[in-house]
Amino acid sequence: MKAFHKNILERLDRIINDTGKHIHDFIDNPHAFTRKRALSAATVIKTTINMQGEDLTSELFKAFGQEAIKKKEKVVSTSAYVQRKSQLSPACFKHILTAFNQDLFNIQLFDQKYRLFAIDGSDFNQIWNSESKNIVTSSTCKNKPYCQIHVNALYDLLDNTYQDCIFQPKLKMDERKAAVQMLKALDCGPYIVIMDRGYMSFNVIENCNRLPNCHYIIRTKTGYGGFKEVAALPDQECDTDISCWVTTSNYYYITHKNAENVHLVNHHYRQYIKYRSKNTQDRSWDFGKLCTIKFRACKFRINNPESSKEEWEVVLTNLDRKEYPLQRIKEIYHLRWGIETSFKKLKYALGSVQFHSKQDKFVEMEIYAHMIMFNAVSQIDAQAYIPQK
Repeated sequence: MKAFHKNILERLDRIINDTGKHIHDFIDNPHAFTRKRALSAATVIKTTINMQGEDLTSELFKAFGQEAIKKKEKVVSTSAYVQRKSQLSPACFKHILTAFNQDLFNIQLFDQKYRLFAIDGSDFNQIWNSESKNIVTSSTCKNKPYCQIHVNALYDLLDNTYQDCIFQPKLKMDERKAAVQMLKALDCGPYIVIMDRGYMSFNVIENCNRLPNCHYIIRTKTGYGGFKEVAALPDQECDTDISCWVTTSNYYYITHKNAENVHLVNHHYRQYIKYRSKNTQDRSWDFGKLCTIKFRACKFRINNPESSKEEWEVVLTNLDRKEYPLQRIKEIYHLRWGIETSFKKLKYALGSVQFHSKQDKFVEMEIYAHMIMFNAVSQIDAQAYIPQK
């Protein structure tokens, strides 16, 4: 266990040192980190990754206090640390997260075949900053504004590691677009990705259908807001294939909706009207004017059969029915809860809700830093042997 622990931390240390040596590949300022200082790029990165939930002065004393006392020198000041940190960028930490994930120890596969991922989002409250791009104007609390960033995360459910994330202002968040972007950047073998009903859209489904090695399970709405094929499913457990047309042409939809199983996607750039109201809804669509979408709909009951009220859920998937019948689909979707518990650990066990700055760039760096530490701890934890009685 100690050897594995040491190897994992040494590998992370090597990645950080290598990033520090090539720091100008990730920052725009050619003059940054050119002079030899006590706070090198690698030192600033390591200090940021090691920070927890205490105030900045206390964190810096933990990092440099003992050494400063031995040398009878002053502890690194907060201003010195902030000045050096401002020369970094979130891209430095994203690179470290990606590099660490490329060589995980003993990657676990679901059914010895698939990587198993989940995509979900979580909100992080920031310290108030009037210059932040993440300002939210609330309709309550006398319209007092606040700052909040939305983090879209791609999480490995079996290895308990964050693979990727995308930051968005809370008011401008687009979880579906972020999900497609992360899946397109994902470079691995066959995988299954699980998403909650907020990610359900024809654009997400068709992107997943066309991505190589991609298998998905997406929960969809069954009542208001759901689409007609799901509403038409009987109130009993069922597993059926669905095929429908999707078009961006309003004319085609009006003339064919009664004769064909067709859906309209209001996407501006595929339509003929040049100018539109800013309030007109624009749904994401990455494909042509007319497209056929196929998927498998699985409906199952989630509450006790003895209960008088029936509660049903529907998930959409492209997994093979013979290999993954309805009962197995239910079991796989249940594993999605792992990303919810990971957010709780990330926020409160590692202290990622306690930011040490109000600047958006610094907040993004710290979230990346906590994800890196989360992954390192998960890798160490995976090597622990617990003797069974």
